[in-house]
Amino acid sequence: MEQTLDKRRVVLIVLAFIVGGAVPIQLITLSFGYAQYFKKIAMGPKVIMTAHQFAQPYILFIYLPSVIILALIIWYCRRNYPDIFRRIVVGLVVGAVATIALDFFRQMGVINGWLPGDTPVMFGKMATGSNKFTEWYPIGFLIHFLNGANFGLFYVFIWGKRSTYGGAVFWAVFWLILVEIGMMTLPPMGPMVGLFGSRFAWPQLFLLTLAAHISFGIVLGLLSQFLLKEEDKSGIIGFILGTKTKSLVEHKQPA
Repeated sequence: MEQTLDKRRVVLIVLAFIVGGAVPIQLITLSFGYAQYFKKIAMGPKVIMTAHQFAQPYILFIYLPSVIILALIIWYCRRNYPDIFRRIVVGLVVGAVATIALDFFRQMGVINGWLPGDTPVMFGKMATGSNKFTEWYPIGFLIHFLNGANFGLFYVFIWGKRSTYGGAVFWAVFWLILVEIGMMTLPPMGPMVGLFGSRFAWPQLFLLTLAAHISFGIVLGLLSQFLLKEEDKSGIIGFILGTKTKSLVEHKQPA
């Protein structure tokens, strides 16, 4: 017997995908895009303060409400939609853990001067508008790891559990290479250092960030594959429609 589409489920998945992925990830691009494209400031301390002009209302009226909405979705889905709950939590956790692998290369870049700035510093000052270490560092560090967690949620929602660990790593690395291309061409890095770092530390900047994102992708793929269940073997369309869960339920029913 054909089941009708659960519209509430669709809304929850799409909303979680937006508030847990798209909205937080775009904080950086939009804030620095405002500074670099609209205010014509490409480098220097002024670009961070100008980005803060955009980031402050974005965080207050879009970013923080999105975090609250995602928390409510997690709370609601824990009992009512365990598969949505699992994907959200797994995505956030593996994304945050994978950020540690990325940070190994990030620290190398900071130490050797291959990066134009340290990510938590840039995020913290952009968000707070402060030059006090005790104010910007905790916020910058939090945004840095939340950003990684959001990328993890994005991956888990789009690809889910794969058939093999190799497939999971392949698609995770593929996703992070797309992120690398975006980072090397979009704000803040693209306008600041030239395409793929051509105006800064070439080729160290590009190779370093590429290695960082590949390592992120490897950890993301392995951990996602380990933590997700067989019911999660569906991409974003199947996940929304519930086709994989439905087929498993039907398979378990006696003839």
